Amino acid sequence: MKKQAYALAAVVDSIAALRRPNRVRRVTKTALMPALAVATPPRDPAMALGLAGSWAGDVALLGDSDQAFRTGLVSFLAAHVGYTTALARRSQPGSRGAVLPIVAASSAGAWLFGRAAGPLGRPVALYALTLGTMVAAASTARGTGARRVVCGATLFLLSDALLGSSRFVLSGRTARVASAGVMPTYTAAQWLLHTGFARGGSADGEPA
Repeated sequence: MKKQAYALAAVVDSIAALRRPNRVRRVTKTALMPALAVATPPRDPAMALGLAGSWAGDVALLGDSDQAFRTGLVSFLAAHVGYTTALARRSQPGSRGAVLPIVAASSAGAWLFGRAAGPLGRPVALYALTLGTMVAAASTARGTGARRVVCGATLFLLSDALLGSSRFVLSGRTARVASAGVMPTYTAAQWLLHTGFARGGSADGEPA
């Protein structure tokens, strides 16, 4: 039932996100990270920081103002620092071949989105670099659950790229289509990151 509760909140919130304004999201989006914490309790303090930062970011991004967006960026930046710290501890020798290409790609993305974001350019660029670092750390994970972790980090990157594109780059129907993909990819990303990390920390290889 715990897993189903998170899945239900994720599906309902993804549907609710298609309509604005929508008061339902004050319940569903706020409930996402607590439901995930119940389904997969974080045993690593850094993963707990990631969960808490994500929750704060979810709540902040219920608003549409630039200030709400800045608060969301800072919250998710803290979340990715936590995730990066936890994932880096799961890296193994010889597993870092993809780090430089990922960092290079995230640097290019940071430059592009930073230019497109106007007054929000610097915080957006910093956030993009931090997110790229998290994805790079995920690429070094090995052992049970590593594939989930990599898929989760990649989906997180996709979700934020859709969010940034819909807010700063696209307009009209194209922006709405991109925006519709943000929450499904985000909720899947969080689930894969946390369950994958939990699997790697379980003695029997099963989710905690």
